[in-house]
Amino acid sequence: MFKLLILLISVAFSSGTSAEIFEAWDFSAIEGDVQKNIALFDSAKEIQEKLGAHVEYWQHDVDGENLVSYVIRFKDLASWAKWKDEMLSNEDWQNWSAKTWPKARPHLVASYAMSNLFNPEADVDLTKGLNVIYMSAWEASDDSDNMKLFASIQKSVEISNNFGITTQVYVNGPSGIFYIFNMGESFVDLTSKFEKRNASQAWQQYWSNAQIERAGQFVRQLWATRITNE
Repeated sequence: MFKLLILLISVAFSSGTSAEIFEAWDFSAIEGDVQKNIALFDSAKEIQEKLGAHVEYWQHDVDGENLVSYVIRFKDLASWAKWKDEMLSNEDWQNWSAKTWPKARPHLVASYAMSNLFNPEADVDLTKGLNVIYMSAWEASDDSDNMKLFASIQKSVEISNNFGITTQVYVNGPSGIFYIFNMGESFVDLTSKFEKRNASQAWQQYWSNAQIERAGQFVRQLWATRITNE
């Protein structure tokens, strides 16, 4: 784990503060209706975007719980820090928090922040035109395999990108877990690209080597779809 921590710190500092990061607030669907979540948070979205955030709504789908992710993206760490400071003193946000947060809090399941590990050029609009996400989370089989897993994920991203799959990799602090986000315009778009990639010689060779090395173990997965209030 110590080696991974050093690796993640070095990656963060090698890209300066230019790596895209996001906060996510996961809420259970209010009375089973995600549109009620959106109605509750649209006013928060307006305030937060005026202060420099980029906000998206995603609904967990296949192999996921009935959750809505309220995702707040920032171009870099400096943008996130500036936003956090301004939120603390913003009168509109204070009023929203006092009036609306008590209604939202009972539905909050989790909140977390993640930083983009491999793509320092990623911007807040990186999901523009992309409406489906498949996320898989992986951790090293043991501490000695941290670097192997890191290299293996790099290789998988390279191959996926060659088949037109938009892929971003995130870390949630020094937890040792890598979150791989594969994104597409639709389920058909993303799964058809998966099929072409998986049938390729490059992927089959990669997967064969990965099975031998066993550097990582599967943690969890989910599919998510973009939701709007339109």
